[in-house]
Amino acid sequence: MDKGPKNRWLVLAVLASSLLVVALDATILNVALPTLAADLEPSSTELLWIVDAYGLVLAGLLVAMAGFGDRIGRRRLLVIGLSVFAGAAVLAALAQSAEQLIAARVLLGAGGAMIMPSTVTLLRTVFLDDRERAIAVGVWSAVAAGGFAIGPVIGGALLEIADWPWLFAVQAPFVIMAIVAVLALVPEWRSPDPGPWDPIGVGLSIVGMVTLVWGIKEASKHGFGDAQALASLTLGVVALIAFVRRQRTLTHPLLDVELFRDRRFAVSALSVLGVFFGFGGLLLLLTQFLQIVQGLGPLEAGLRLLPMAVAAGIASPCTDAAVRRVGAHVVVGGGFAIVAGAFAVLSGLDTDTPYWVIGACLATLGVGAGMASTAASAVILSSAPPERAGGAVAVQETAYELGGALGVAILGSVMTARYRAELDGVAAVPAEAGDSLPAAAEVAAGVGGTAGAAVLEAAEQAFLDGLGVTLVVAAVVTAAIAAAAFALMPRDRALGQAPG
Repeated sequence: MDKGPKNRWLVLAVLASSLLVVALDATILNVALPTLAADLEPSSTELLWIVDAYGLVLAGLLVAMAGFGDRIGRRRLLVIGLSVFAGAAVLAALAQSAEQLIAARVLLGAGGAMIMPSTVTLLRTVFLDDRERAIAVGVWSAVAAGGFAIGPVIGGALLEIADWPWLFAVQAPFVIMAIVAVLALVPEWRSPDPGPWDPIGVGLSIVGMVTLVWGIKEASKHGFGDAQALASLTLGVVALIAFVRRQRTLTHPLLDVELFRDRRFAVSALSVLGVFFGFGGLLLLLTQFLQIVQGLGPLEAGLRLLPMAVAAGIASPCTDAAVRRVGAHVVVGGGFAIVAGAFAVLSGLDTDTPYWVIGACLATLGVGAGMASTAASAVILSSAPPERAGGAVAVQETAYELGGALGVAILGSVMTARYRAELDGVAAVPAEAGDSLPAAAEVAAGVGGTAGAAVLEAAEQAFLDGLGVTLVVAAVVTAAIAAAAFALMPRDRALGQAPG
C-alpha cells in the first residue's frame, strides 16, 4: 500500500512548525499584559480586544480560507498566510498605541486563518496510511495544544531580556524560514472540482461568528438586557442560521453542514471547542494570579505553566493506542472528566497555595486535554471522505479558535463581574481599580504607601474570589461535555480511518 511521499515525516515537521507560530500567538501576550498595559495604557475594553481580536478574526475566517485553499492550492494559501503573518508581526512590534496593536492582531488572525486549515488538510493528502495519519494528527494536536500552553513561557523568557514588542519581532525570521521550507518540501494540492466561490456564504459566516462573540462579550459586561448586546447576538444568530440554510442548498458548499448529522462528528466538534474554552480562560487568569498575586516575574510565571504543555505533548501521540484499547468515547469522556477535576481543585487557589498543587493540576489538565482533543480531532477528520475534508477541517479549526475566544470572553467576563461585585462599595479602592487586577496593580503603584497596599490587597482578594467562581463554571461546563462524550460518541476503537 502506498503510504505517501517518502519525506512525509519531514513534511509533518515543516507543517507542525508552521502551525506552532499560530498556536503561540494565541497566548504569548498573556504574561505581557501588565507591562503592555503600563506602556500603551489601553482601556479595559481595548485590553480585552488586544487579547481577543486574534482568535476572533482567525475563527471568523477559517471557513472561508478552507474553501479558498481548495481553489488556489493549499500550499499556496499556506505560503500566503505565512507571509501575512510575518508582516503583521512586524507591524505589531512597531505599534505605538492600543489601536495599532489591535489592528496588527487582526492581521495576524487573518494570516493564521490561512495557515491552520492548510497544515492539517495537507497532512490528509501526505499521509495515506490510516495508522500513520492517526500518529500525524496526534503530533499536530500536540503542537496545537503545546503551543497554546508554552506561549506564556516563551513570552516570559523574552520579557526577561527585552520589552513586549520583541514578542512579535522575533517571530518574523522564523516564519520566513518556514516559508522557505514549505516551498522546498511540501507538495501542492487543490480540489479537482471545488465549485464556484460563494461570496454571500463567506460574508454570512464572518458576520455571524464575529457578531455572536461580540454580543457575548457585551452581554457579559452590561447584561443580556443591553440593547447593543441583544442586537449583536441577534445579528450573529440570524447570520449563522442564514449561512447554514444557504449551505444546504448549494452543490459545492463552503461548509458541508450535513457532516453534523454524523453524531461522532458533532460531539467531537463540541469536544474540541470545550478543550480550548477552558484553556483560553485559564491561561489568561492564571498568568495574572502567578504574576500579581504571587509576585512572580514573567519568565517564572511562564515556566510554572510548562507542566501542562509537556504533559499534553506526551499524551497526544499516545492517544491512538488508548483508543484502540478502550474506545474513543472513553478517551474523550475520560479526558474531559480529568480536566473537570483539575479545574475544581484549582478553584480553591489562594495566595499561599504551594506550587506543587498548581503544577500537578496543570500536568493533569495537559494529559486530559491532550488526549481528548487529539481523539476528537482524529474522529472529525476520519468522519469525512477526502472530498469533504476541507469542510471538516474548517469545523475543527473553528472549534479550536472559537473555543479559545469564547473561553476568554465568557470566563473572563464571569471573572470581571465577580471581581467588580467584590470591590463594589469598598471605600479604599478607586473606581478605576475595578476594571481588572492589572489595572488595580497600576493604581496601587501610583498611590503608593499603606493606601496603595490596601488597594492591592482588596483587589487581590476580589480576584481570588472571582477566580474560584470562574473555575467552578469551567469545571461544570467541562463535566457536561465529558458526560456527552461518554453517552453520545460511538464506541470507536480506531482513529484515522477515513470513509470513502
